[in-house]
Amino acid sequence: MSAALAATAIAVAFDCRVSYEAALDHQVRDIPCGTKGGVMISFDKIEVVNRLRKVFVYETLLNYGVHYDITWIYDKIHHEINQFCSAHSLQEVYIDMFDQIDETMKEAIQRDCTRYVPAIEIISVRVTKPNIPASLRRYFELMEEERTKVSASSVDFESSQASGFE
Repeated sequence: MSAALAATAIAVAFDCRVSYEAALDHQVRDIPCGTKGGVMISFDKIEVVNRLRKVFVYETLLNYGVHYDITWIYDKIHHEINQFCSAHSLQEVYIDMFDQIDETMKEAIQRDCTRYVPAIEIISVRVTKPNIPASLRRYFELMEEERTKVSASSVDFESSQASGFE
C-alpha cells in the first residue's frame, strides 16, 4: 500500500471518529500532587480543550495511534501539575498562583505538543480549585475572614478621615 493511500485510509477512518479542526474536550480527573512543603493535595478535574490540525493527523495517528490523547493530554496533565505543585508551596498553589495555573498548564502542554505532535493545538485549560486537608482549609478560611475584617476596618477609618471625623 502506498504512503498516500495509507494516509488517505487513516484520514478517512479518523474522520469517522472526530471531525478535523473540531474542538475536543478532555476531562482529566482525580489528579494527586504534592507541594514543595510535602502537603498532598488533589485536583478533582482539569479540563483540556484541543483541536487537531488536519495536515498532521496522519503522522500523529501513525506515531501514537487513535489514543494519542492518553499520552499527550491525560498523562501530560498529570506530569505537568505534579511539576507545578512540587515547585510551589501550598500557599502559592492554593491562593497566590492559582489564577495562573490554567495558563501555565496550557503553555507547558502546548510547548511539548508543538515539538513532538504538531497536530495538537491546545485551545484552553481549566483547573478546579485543589482539595486540601480540612485542617489547612479551615486555616485559609480564617485567614480570609481576618483579611476581610482588616480591609473593612481600614475602609471605615479612611471614610471617617475623609469626612473630618477623628
